[in-house]
Amino acid sequence: MTPPLEQTTGVILAGGASSRFGSNKALALLDGKPLISHVADAMEKLFPNLLLVTNTPQTYAFLGWEMIGDIHRNCGPLAGIHSALHKTDNKQIFIAGCDMPLIDPTLIAYICTLPGEWDAALPCLERGPEPLYGIYRKSCLPVIEKQLLNKQGKIRLALEKIHLRKISQEEILAHLPDLKTFHNINRQSDLQMIQQEGRLRD
Repeated sequence: MTPPLEQTTGVILAGGASSRFGSNKALALLDGKPLISHVADAMEKLFPNLLLVTNTPQTYAFLGWEMIGDIHRNCGPLAGIHSALHKTDNKQIFIAGCDMPLIDPTLIAYICTLPGEWDAALPCLERGPEPLYGIYRKSCLPVIEKQLLNKQGKIRLALEKIHLRKISQEEILAHLPDLKTFHNINRQSDLQMIQQEGRLRD
């Protein structure tokens, strides 16, 4: 297993209304464990520094993680990224959504150790960037803060204003056999599909 990444804080965002799912999807069970626990298990293999961004900390106390709420409320995932960057003492954070149970430690470690001077590093698939599966550095904060003060919560607007290291689909497939790691759970049918595929790692 990849050794811990000391200079990166592993962050899970546990927010959103889960309106399409019908209940709190972070707590939906997959192989007998909440979705968020699968994400946490993968992160704990890599990062000695862990942080959960949530405005309902009592819901996730079972994880035993340090938690922080949004500084800018009702601004979506960008507010979670902002709060995590403010909280961490590390130069960078790795962000994952709570609904991505197939995140891959090998790919995460690769992303976290990319060389170069950039503000964020994200997988950019044919369908577009994956903003909740990548690295954000402290250098992003001025752009994100300005945007949130203007009540603009769209991550893509921020990405247009920073130096983004795009990780191509081909680059990803050099490390993984497929793109299933990016499968996120928005609907009950998404969860059923993963259950049927039986693709969850041990």
